[in-house]
Amino acid sequence: MNTKQLIYFLKTAELCSIAGAARDLGVAQPSISLQLDNLEHELGTQLFERDYRGVTLTESGQLFHTHAQSILRQVEQAKLDIRQSEEEPSGRLVIGMTQPIGNVVSVPLLTQVEQHYPKIQLDLFAGLSYSLSQQLLAGEIDLAISSPDGSDMSRLRREKLFRERLYLAMGADPKPDWQLPLRSRTCLRFAELADHEVIVTGRQDSLGYLLHQYELQTGVSIRHKPAFGQLMTTLRYVADGYGLLLSPSSSFYHLEGAGQIHALEITDPPLWRDVYITTAAERPKTALMRSVIPLIHKVTREEYLAGHWRGQLTTDDA
Repeated sequence: MNTKQLIYFLKTAELCSIAGAARDLGVAQPSISLQLDNLEHELGTQLFERDYRGVTLTESGQLFHTHAQSILRQVEQAKLDIRQSEEEPSGRLVIGMTQPIGNVVSVPLLTQVEQHYPKIQLDLFAGLSYSLSQQLLAGEIDLAISSPDGSDMSRLRREKLFRERLYLAMGADPKPDWQLPLRSRTCLRFAELADHEVIVTGRQDSLGYLLHQYELQTGVSIRHKPAFGQLMTTLRYVADGYGLLLSPSSSFYHLEGAGQIHALEITDPPLWRDVYITTAAERPKTALMRSVIPLIHKVTREEYLAGHWRGQLTTDDA
């Protein structure tokens, strides 16, 4: 298998035509047909269904399509990384974050990258922790900022970034009468969470997974209310006084500062969640990663000192 075969394969899949791929790439049609035949022979499977209208990907072809895109992207990044070893970093870096982390980190990180490395294009993506891990392994993102969710981390490389404190967030003007007593409090024992329905992500995500670990540890069972998918929607529901959200301060600090959210510390035990910068272990850190990761630490420290992201800095950042 070589890059020429991958390029021919992807272009043929894009245009659904070998002849179209040949015209677009400026290559003789028999050359593309031969390379595709060799690729199918090496993989031991048929990648295209062929008829008089053109070609379409088989089920195996669709699966290989994702891998082919990832392999070519890694090859191009490797070439770029070598060229940049003595040059100013440039290119595209895709970073995945959970929504709360993105809420506090995204804007200052974009600003820092624009200031220090104007030739780097930062592409930010928000997702749940388990999906970010899958995207790292598939090569769809370059690094992730997220927390453990109980999934297999053996193929991932992790660097500790932050230890965040978790809070119970509620609206400053709660609507249900049962929430009113909480408005005058600043903290809540973990066992008291059992008296309320708490909005939290599912157990496959890091926050739902972490809460389940605390439930097992304490023997306290919490009534879970599913989050609404988008953090913005959930925060609107909470800020309007209708629900209680288990979350780090990174989610709601801006609404808390505006007087729309009231946050209670959880005690006995306090709730903590570790945050990591994660990359795929099978791929080396690129020049872009080595340039941007220190800026992630810098932004984290600044947001911590500003009180936006409450918790504990790593030893290196302290």
